[in-house]
Amino acid sequence: MRKWNFEMSQKASVFSRLFLVTIITLSLVLGSMALGPRPAQAVITYTPAYQANYDVYACQPFAVPPGGVTITSSVCPGPSCAGWQPEAHFFFPDSVGWPGWLNLDTNTGEFRGCPDNAAVDYSYTAQIQCWSITPHHIPFGGCWWPCMIGGCTCLDVDTFTITFNVHVTNITCMTIDPVLIPWCWEGAPFNMTCTVTGGVGPYAWSAAGLPAGLTMDAAGNITGTPAAGTCNTVNNVTVTVTDTGYCTGVGCTCPIGANRTFVLYVDCWANYIPILFTTITTGCDQTVEIGPGLTQGQTNLVVDGAHVATLSGGQKYTISSVPCEGHTVMVDQSVQPNSSTRFTVIGSNFKTFTETDNYAYFNYAPEVEIKTASDPTGATQPPGAGFYATGSYFSSTVPGTVEDIPNGKKLVLSDWQLPDGTTRPNPTLGYTVNQGGTVLARYKTYYQLTLHSKYPPFNQTSWELAGSTATWNLALRAVPVEAGFWRALGATQSAVNSSGQQVMNGPSTVEIQYKYNYTMPIVAIVILLLVIVGLIFLIRWLRSKPAAQAEPTKAVTTTKKAVTRRRRSR
Repeated sequence: MRKWNFEMSQKASVFSRLFLVTIITLSLVLGSMALGPRPAQAVITYTPAYQANYDVYACQPFAVPPGGVTITSSVCPGPSCAGWQPEAHFFFPDSVGWPGWLNLDTNTGEFRGCPDNAAVDYSYTAQIQCWSITPHHIPFGGCWWPCMIGGCTCLDVDTFTITFNVHVTNITCMTIDPVLIPWCWEGAPFNMTCTVTGGVGPYAWSAAGLPAGLTMDAAGNITGTPAAGTCNTVNNVTVTVTDTGYCTGVGCTCPIGANRTFVLYVDCWANYIPILFTTITTGCDQTVEIGPGLTQGQTNLVVDGAHVATLSGGQKYTISSVPCEGHTVMVDQSVQPNSSTRFTVIGSNFKTFTETDNYAYFNYAPEVEIKTASDPTGATQPPGAGFYATGSYFSSTVPGTVEDIPNGKKLVLSDWQLPDGTTRPNPTLGYTVNQGGTVLARYKTYYQLTLHSKYPPFNQTSWELAGSTATWNLALRAVPVEAGFWRALGATQSAVNSSGQQVMNGPSTVEIQYKYNYTMPIVAIVILLLVIVGLIFLIRWLRSKPAAQAEPTKAVTTTKKAVTRRRRSR
């Protein structure tokens, strides 16, 4: 047995030495690879050329440098490293002043971001490093085998420091410019270009409601030829533009789209043929009158697409022509003299004069602005705000209760307050508009009152009106003490503040305090002591009663007297 163990130990020793020699050999080979005297090289360049200053629009993506960083390399000296290519990893150290919207692409070295809508100048300095590794997947060629024998270094780091400034220019939200061509001709080519103010671009356009034959391209051009049968049609055209270069991140508050509606009238020569034959030598006067409903502001009068006058309510404009010609007149669809008042034309806002009809009357109906809000501010935002004609119907709905349970607060709808001062109690509101103003959803604030006790364990809550005085009165005023000697004797705990009041200026918690009551244990102890004393006296009395009634004592006395008498008689 001992001989076998000795042979096994010799085998283990030989194996251990062979393993150690192998490890040392690999270490030397790998060490020669890492300490090779001929380094590979990586060079960082920028394509396109790096700039120091960048002027950008807020909410529009940009990149520094555009397209990323290009890495070039030079191989190790000698033919053994031919084909070496670097692998780049970019990073920048933490530094003060980097905004949250600016990020570095670790694969391309490109800084990307979408600035907030704030005119701020940023200045940055950052390090970029390139880690270059030789292609070890080539088993017996390239740089792998020379590295194994100490040919070239397989890892190289090149650092490039950049400093650049970013100037952010604020943007304004998009507004489609007013339409200047409100009519077209059947069978005649038509071209109109829509433009937009604000945003960052590029823009994408679309239109709805165009007459047959007209289309709108993505650049904002309405082109085509109105098809046959479109004459005398009134087309409510809605033009929409989308800002494709706009970011919707934090700080970018403009919508990415805007729209505008206008009336496009299709005319044709058939409307003027009778006039040419009947009025070629006759003059005529055509009158446009604005009704008295336009009590504020002025409307623009456009004749055959050209602006000719600005009229107030009750004013007239006369078109005189020799020979008599037909004209198409148009006024503004709506007039808004101030932010809270608007007037809308009753019926159509355009008319074409004929031989027998040379009078156009446009009257306006007032509209008032209805705003919506809540009290307290921010409790909710009632829907339905906008302009309403006097006599129209307004409706809105708000939640009856707005709860903030974690913070011990809730709001309960008290009523609606209308612009004329009247109130309505229900969450759903509907009424006939008679004046402009703010429709206010008024809420009452309630705070949570909590009565808490650890023993006996309870947690009672109630909602109390803010500013009121809450009163509580516990039905459970006394409870037994916790398990133990005193509980067995009937000891209790009595609530110190079983009733009280609390002014509700916010969520409140009242801790119910208890004090110990030992009246019952004391009475029980006194009774127990009395019982014990009584028992002691009873026992002593029972012990003393047989000694007092013993008859042998009397018999002995009688015998002594008899002996005395006998002696005397002798």
